[in-house]
Formats: sequence, C-alpha cells, structure tokens
Amino acid sequence: RHCTSRSRSLPRNTPKDKMGRDEEDDRRDRKEKKEKKKRRSASSESAERSREREKRRRKQQQEVVNKNRKDGGGGMGGQSMFWDGFQWVPRADTGVANDVNASRKNRRLYLGNLPYHLGVTEDSFSKQLYETMRDRGMCNDPNQNPVLHVWFARDKGANYGFCEVASTEETDRALQLDGMLVLGVPISIKRPNDAVSPAGMIGGVPVGMQMPGQGGMLALPAATISATSPIIRIDEILKVDGKTSDDDFNDVKEDMTEGCGAHGKLLLVAIIKPHHAHGNASLKPGDAYLHCATTDDATKIMRAMGHRKYDGRQIMMTSFEESKFNSEIRPLF
Repeated sequence: RHCTSRSRSLPRNTPKDKMGRDEEDDRRDRKEKKEKKKRRSASSESAERSREREKRRRKQQQEVVNKNRKDGGGGMGGQSMFWDGFQWVPRADTGVANDVNASRKNRRLYLGNLPYHLGVTEDSFSKQLYETMRDRGMCNDPNQNPVLHVWFARDKGANYGFCEVASTEETDRALQLDGMLVLGVPISIKRPNDAVSPAGMIGGVPVGMQMPGQGGMLALPAATISATSPIIRIDEILKVDGKTSDDDFNDVKEDMTEGCGAHGKLLLVAIIKPHHAHGNASLKPGDAYLHCATTDDATKIMRAMGHRKYDGRQIMMTSFEESKFNSEIRPLF
C-alpha cells in the first residue's frame, strides 16, 4: 500500500503536458527563425550601403576622368579602373601618353637638411608641407593633400629624402618653399637630377628618385615603412560635423575593415565619435584606431594602404602606443 501511494504521487506525462512542450518548442523555433531573418536583413542592408558607396566613388572617379579629358588629358578616355582598397582609380597603363607615371619625374622633389635628430617623420613632414601649401594658396584643392608620398633616407649620417606631389603645377609652387622651417631647421626643397633610363626595379620596387649630383637611383617605396606597435592611428579619416550620422561612422568602419583587413589581421576598428572625445582633449572625433593582431600585420597594412586616399583625402597612418590604446581607447568600445 505504501508503494502504491508513492507511485500515485509521481508526476505523469499527460497529453496536455506534451502539448505544452510542443508549443514551447514551436515558439522557440519561430524566435530563432525571426533572429536569423533579422541578421540576414542587417547583412543585406550593409551590402546595399557598400554598393551605394561604390557607385558614388565610381561616379566621382568618372568626373575626374571627364575633367582630365576636358583639360586635354584625352588619353585617359576608356582607361580601365581598379579598386585600390578604398576607391576606384584609373589603372596604370604605360602605353598611355598621359599616364600619371609619365609626369612623375616632374612631380618629385628632393628634400635636404632634414632634422632627424629632432624627430621629424615622413607623416609629420607631409602634414606640415600640405598645411603650408594650403595656407599660402598653393593647392589645387585646399581640402586635399597634394603630397602623395614622402620617403626619408635612413642610412647612417643621411639627412635627405624625396616627396612626390599630385600635379606638376603644385610641384612648381612647392619649390617656392625652399628654406621652409621644419622644427626650427631650414630645409632644402629642390628638383632631383633625374637620369633618363629604362624603368627598372630596386629591391622589388619600381625605380623612383635620384639624389642630386649622384648617378644611383633611389626608390620611393612604401616598403620602408615599419610599424612600431600593433595599433595604427589614422588621423581624421572622417570629417565630423553636425550632419554626421551613425551610418557615416558605420560606413567608414566597414571600409576600414574591408580595405585594411585584406592586408593584415584586424582585431578591432574603433572610430572616435563626439561623445567619446567629450571631456578628453587627447581624442579627436573622426580619428580611427586599428588594433592589429601583430606589429607585422600593422606594417603590412601601413605599407599597402598608407599612401592611398580615402574620400578624396590623403590617409595619415601612424603607429600608436599599445599600452595607451588599452588604457584610453579600448575601454570606450
């Protein structure tokens, strides 16, 4: 009798209980399907934004091509385009008379008496030269840095370098800045003595520049850039104003992830927003920080993308101290 009493007290699986569990399973399945659909929708919206950005860049590039054609650059007509990681640009074609490579010799400048001992860098010099040219009305477009590349010789005892400017007109104007003070030291800005010779390669890089008075050719390579930290800081990748929306920040983040991530592993892409910089003078809205997996990944990204332009403006990439990133930037994201 005691055993029978215990067996009566045990719960039994009734049809009603089973129906309840089936309904709960159905609700769970519907919820999971809804979440999957939501994720697919978000992915689709992201892809659509990417396509729209690509269309805008194609249109902007075509306007540049059309402008060059009107200015007499008819050789660019029908030239194929390629994606450089951030935007569509004309594909180099040495058979085209008006190819950008054909005018490179006339768009280069020799830089002498560089104050290495005071800490001048390629990035800081590029920024100073651009700002000086802009303030003196020497830029074709004041909102666009005409300094495409800067290379400093790193040999022992060397204090010279070269830079490449976007147009021959801006190069001619930059010559007027000979004697410009950099960290209080007057530097020389002159034309290099280019020797006419077939295109060659030095260290796997196209022949670039020659030091005045010397016969040896020196390259203008991005390969000389080496990161000192796995953190890359990009100066004001986005111009932030009252009309800047979250979508604008998300677009830039996606571009950085896709463009830079193709050359090195990225752990985090952080874009500084106005509320991040509020009360912190060291942060600037629009700056981007790329946390790479290793310093080697950072070097690969800087070499591949550091000389390119984004949204029509020259990208300014520099290494950023990892400990400072972990203490000041990382906690914000």
